[in-house]
Amino acid sequence: MALRYETGPPAERGGQALAKKPGGTTAFLVIIILGALIGTALGELVAYLFPGGILDRIFSQGITPGLQPPATLDLKIFSLTLGFSVKINLASLVGLMLGAYIYKHL
Repeated sequence: MALRYETGPPAERGGQALAKKPGGTTAFLVIIILGALIGTALGELVAYLFPGGILDRIFSQGITPGLQPPATLDLKIFSLTLGFSVKINLASLVGLMLGAYIYKHL
């Protein structure tokens, strides 16, 4: 069994590069973020409709990476506070993957 490597741009190899689709990277990011937001909203709805059950634990619990507490730069003239957090759960991951699938088939 021999491995075959193809050279050249992805369009010449029969595939299509991510940034070469209509709308490019901006459309990809928008669709991915919207997919994650919709997935999170649906997960919260399921958790609201079935409180305290297994569905609540599966869809609403997750991890929240970020800066806790936010970083503060105090220069006496002004203060700058930088921080972010992201809530990642199963529903948001499903929405993210669904957004990637939708973008792929545009």
